[in-house]
Amino acid sequence: MPADDQAQELAKVDAAVRQLLEALRQRFYAGHPACDFHRDRRMLLYALTWPASWLERRGLTCPAPRYRALIAARLDAIAAHGDPARYGAYFPAYFLKCLQDWFNHHGEDLYSELKHIHNALDQVLACASFAAQVQRDAQHVELLAATHRLIRAKREMRPKVDARQMSLF
Repeated sequence: MPADDQAQELAKVDAAVRQLLEALRQRFYAGHPACDFHRDRRMLLYALTWPASWLERRGLTCPAPRYRALIAARLDAIAAHGDPARYGAYFPAYFLKCLQDWFNHHGEDLYSELKHIHNALDQVLACASFAAQVQRDAQHVELLAATHRLIRAKREMRPKVDARQMSLF
């Protein structure tokens, strides 16, 4: 893929992630101070990109609108059935857990759906217009998964407290 196309695709993924973060801010942080959202932003980004790593581990691609729809459906379920205000500072972890639970329960159905589409597209790939679209969809998931790995690496670099070390208090 040429560098210009890659830069455009990266800009699209960045815009999609910003839209998802803004939707989260408006929906679940509207009555909170701005510092609460900025405090949770990194963990929210981690949660938003977690499904991309799940998809990548299974060799699946997902178009950007479908990915946004998966996230939006989980946000709708949280708004309808959950109580995000009760979780306060733990909302990003709650959101991540909701995503992980949904993928544990419905992952096989999603896998079958996306794998079926993937196999059908393999037969149609002779047409160049479909090949470019499939590459863009695959790159969308790869970029989100790479973002997830970067965030995870920084979280794991935190110094671990030695259990043998005595505390001051």
